[in-house]
Amino acid sequence: MTGRSDDRSRFGVNPSAATGPHLAEEKEAAVMSTESGAVPQRLLDLAKQAAAPQLTESALDKEFGPRSSWVPAVGQLWRAVREDVSALVVVLAVDADSVLVVPATVETQGLGTESDAVVLSDTVLGVPVTVWAGLRRSLPVNVLDRPIDHLDADVVSGIAQSVSTAVTGSAALRGDEVRAELADDLDLLAESSADADPAASAEASADAPTEIDLAAVEPDDLNAVASRLGIGLPVVFELIDGKRPATPEQARVFKEVFGGLPAAEPLPIGLVLELRQPRWRGLARKRSDRDQISEDAARDALAQDVFTLAARQTGEKEPYWPDRIRRWAEGHGLDPDA
Repeated sequence: MTGRSDDRSRFGVNPSAATGPHLAEEKEAAVMSTESGAVPQRLLDLAKQAAAPQLTESALDKEFGPRSSWVPAVGQLWRAVREDVSALVVVLAVDADSVLVVPATVETQGLGTESDAVVLSDTVLGVPVTVWAGLRRSLPVNVLDRPIDHLDADVVSGIAQSVSTAVTGSAALRGDEVRAELADDLDLLAESSADADPAASAEASADAPTEIDLAAVEPDDLNAVASRLGIGLPVVFELIDGKRPATPEQARVFKEVFGGLPAAEPLPIGLVLELRQPRWRGLARKRSDRDQISEDAARDALAQDVFTLAARQTGEKEPYWPDRIRRWAEGHGLDPDA
């Protein structure tokens, strides 16, 4: 597995060619910004050298709109990020929670007659870009972090044709350091949350909250909970049965008095899928930083908070989740486009 701190190959700097007194400078320029949605410094440097002002943050924001309006589409060039792994990818197909992609680099030297290497000369980067058609992969949509460019329809068609005829798998990787590194990165980007941290998944299962046994609940405890929370007994029963989502404060009181938590009502699949979209990744990262939890856990916490708020405001009607997410963010002083 390759080192995760060096992003040179993913942006066209072949590690085997990076030698001499400028190695440290090239390595520093290649490191990805940790800010969600930021343009990689390496790409900004390339754009400056190629006089490509359309790659600046302001130009890309004008092209793609505010973050909360980003929608992955076929033919787009994106930056994909998971923890400290990053790659440029071209989107070939979009599903509800995944995208089919092929990786791209700005490395064009020494390609020879490689059948799966498609070189693009007209991109926002201002330099030739190589698309590796033999390394197509399905990735979770939530690893997409920043749209970089729209490719022309005929260019996308040519890439798709190359993908359909390219040799895939180990044969395409044999003896090729660039392909091998790209394949490693795609594997890491494609990992599910459970696969990425099986220990955390097992711990979460072991620490699953105990549900409340209503038959064992004393009437005095029911009255005490209703009094502390300022709600009626019918609401208490709805919370215990999971018919009404509990707020964090309600869950805390239930845990103290009953020794368990209200039945967990499944989150609406529409909300779960919506929060996986890259347009809400900035909110997930803010929650992750604030609570010192993983990005996936932060996304789950956001879903629960938004669902609780929506349930209080709309009852049983399925709300339009993007509006509800924006309303929740505004209520907490967060800018979903930041």
